Amino acid sequence: MSSRRFRPGLIPSLATLVLLPIFVHLGFWQLERADEKRDLQTLYEQRIALPTFRLESKIKARGELENRRVYVRGQFDDKHQILIDNKIYKGQVGYYVITPLKMTGSDQFVMVNRGWVPAGKTRSDLPEIEVTNRHVTIHGVLIKARRDIFMISDKNRDIDGWPTRFQWLDIQEFIKDTTFNVYPFAILMDADDPHGYTREWGQVNVEPDKNTSYAMQWFSFAILLVIIYFVVNFKKVAVE
Repeated sequence: MSSRRFRPGLIPSLATLVLLPIFVHLGFWQLERADEKRDLQTLYEQRIALPTFRLESKIKARGELENRRVYVRGQFDDKHQILIDNKIYKGQVGYYVITPLKMTGSDQFVMVNRGWVPAGKTRSDLPEIEVTNRHVTIHGVLIKARRDIFMISDKNRDIDGWPTRFQWLDIQEFIKDTTFNVYPFAILMDADDPHGYTREWGQVNVEPDKNTSYAMQWFSFAILLVIIYFVVNFKKVAVE
């Protein structure tokens, strides 16, 4: 005769003690990330709904200006343009065209993302970029330039001369290359502005539901681990 009794082994017990708190911690961390993203989404929607204001050189850069609708008057500088590499539109590789705009009545520039253009047949075949030499009024959304890609090399710029190719928009690196006085935010130019290229920016979507889904996965791993631990450690023993 035999029956099953709970006889936990050393190795399964140690593995469970190590892994269980990790799984639970990762689950709660993903829930926190989901809450943070919901707050960011709410903040974005609140700021984008505020009245459009005129961006001028006297306006100091502050965190609450991010994602605000703005308009700015000035003249494009066609001699120092940047092509942001590896941007995909409808399955085709291309560039974002970043053109500095000198603000009217000031020596300060602001970087304007004028949209997407297709890449050439080879890396050395750069697209022809047209720029008006007239004074213009640009409407768009003020954003921070962030490094949101993984780069094998720390070298951001890979072309000497202008237009140049950047892996991402680094305003400080641009300032070093040009000695320009540049506003620390950039502008995503509106899709209906006539001075740009393909622009389908869409709405900012930080997708908190993904983090909630990841949290449920980690909690499921934790529950599964406990079940496996008990199943493995209920062992047959002889009954006299």
